[in-house]
Amino acid sequence: MKLLSYLPGATQSVTGAAFIAVLAGCGGGSSGDVASNAGKSLTCAAQRPGASVAEVLACSNDLNGKLDAAMKPFMAANGITAATVAVAKDGVMLAERGYGHRDSAGQVALPADALFITASIVKPVTAAAIQTLARERKLALTDHVFCTGLNAPCWLARELQPALPDARAGAITIAQLLEHQGGWDADISGDPMQSEFDIQQSLGLSAPPQQDDIIRYVLRQPLDFVPGTKTAYSNFGYLLLGQIIEKASGAGYVSYVQENIMGPLGVPKDDFQVMRSLIRDRHPREPQYITTFMAPSVFVPGTTVLALDGAVRADNWAPAGQIIATAKAMTLFAAHYRMPDGVPLNGATNNYGFSGADPGVATVLRQLPSGISYAVMMNKLDENNSSGDASYQLQALHRIEAALKDAGL
Repeated sequence: MKLLSYLPGATQSVTGAAFIAVLAGCGGGSSGDVASNAGKSLTCAAQRPGASVAEVLACSNDLNGKLDAAMKPFMAANGITAATVAVAKDGVMLAERGYGHRDSAGQVALPADALFITASIVKPVTAAAIQTLARERKLALTDHVFCTGLNAPCWLARELQPALPDARAGAITIAQLLEHQGGWDADISGDPMQSEFDIQQSLGLSAPPQQDDIIRYVLRQPLDFVPGTKTAYSNFGYLLLGQIIEKASGAGYVSYVQENIMGPLGVPKDDFQVMRSLIRDRHPREPQYITTFMAPSVFVPGTTVLALDGAVRADNWAPAGQIIATAKAMTLFAAHYRMPDGVPLNGATNNYGFSGADPGVATVLRQLPSGISYAVMMNKLDENNSSGDASYQLQALHRIEAALKDAGL
């Protein structure tokens, strides 16, 4: 599915996505009709790394009101009917807001702890799980991904690919998957995350493909480039990382993340879980997602459905984007782990942003040098934006950072 991410100061096209240059400085930038504090000199104790909780809270004067003023007109102008925003400073929660309604009739207010599909902003969480296992010496980033019988240590069983058509696949390492350098370029060979129906038909499956089916299908094809020589955004690489997490830990992907990444941050298990594949099974805390994207169903072959209603088996892609979580859970993660590689911040700060997109989903996860972290989750993607940039995500980023600056943060 269409995923987007951005890195301050860089622009690079990737499959179905775009890295977006963020305004210089990245803190409180503004564009279009976004109110900014240009020309003002704001001083605030909370801008200092390590400021006390009391200083932070005293400085965040009317932050909720400023966030409301940033989000409500933006949502109304773009037909976004549900969104959440969460903000933290040095790991201390400052705001958690819910906007709009959970139901399509507009009768049920959306709570601040609503669950949204994360889309690609969960990838740094997957990276953090890998880094945690590496620190525990349960794996090494130099380990090979696919076992050939000659390349130990390795992780994914040889029976998945008894005869690799491309011997270069045996050289792929965990580190290369983390860095999107595993050898797959969706602009050349397609994204299997968008091709589950084709995989189902190719393998003659009556049920939705499982992860092992997807791996077998992909490994029948040659790599698009020599591993480690190019960066090409890869959802499939993060599916593989999820399998490695499970094999190295002995736990399911979500269970491991809940216990070892989110749990220590105080995130309840219910606030980070696998999304449901079918609309009828959606979690009651999820909003209605707004999309017109249609795709073949892998649950009822021969039918066409909304893309979020059975076009993929969601648990296949949990490590790459098919998670539902609260904005607070993602914000707390960003307060403690460096993006994009998932290394613990240990009190340091970072300047990085990541965005995600699925049909009906637009998300932003951001770290600022001031120690601010925040997440924005919305129930609509700008489907009319054919250029591939993260229109709603970037607009939300500008608005939130203008609001933070106006609040002295």
